[in-house]
Amino acid sequence: MDKLSVIKANQNKNSLFNFKSHIGKYSKGTVEVITSLEDGHYDVDQGGKWVEGKSETKILELAAIVPLSDSDVQFIEAGTYRTDYRKLYCYERLELKTLVNNTMKDGTKMTYKVIAERDYSDFDEGIHIYILKRGDRNDTDN
Repeated sequence: MDKLSVIKANQNKNSLFNFKSHIGKYSKGTVEVITSLEDGHYDVDQGGKWVEGKSETKILELAAIVPLSDSDVQFIEAGTYRTDYRKLYCYERLELKTLVNNTMKDGTKMTYKVIAERDYSDFDEGIHIYILKRGDRNDTDN
């Protein structure tokens, strides 16, 4: 099912605001959530050899990552935010520190970490809005 079909099928007439149409409009790539199932570790039984961790990747079918607005930056409780922080709109419940990959249509890939959640459930049932911190950025990046 394509994104437009999902939007039409899931419209909630009791919601004060329909985020689904905006998510469909601003979704510019593929958003994947990476869940760690097992951390990497050094295996003592194998002479201290590094064993890669195991993770699971899930594509969020209806999701959009957008820049923070001026009002987001102004009213954030957790402190100072950089210009490369983003906001994720989706209909999936995510834990803090969850890694999120955003692969744009041109192949550009950026990784973010969930650092906060904004509660908008009074406006649209099931909507989750997360603040993301870019996790693949070096101090030398602009």
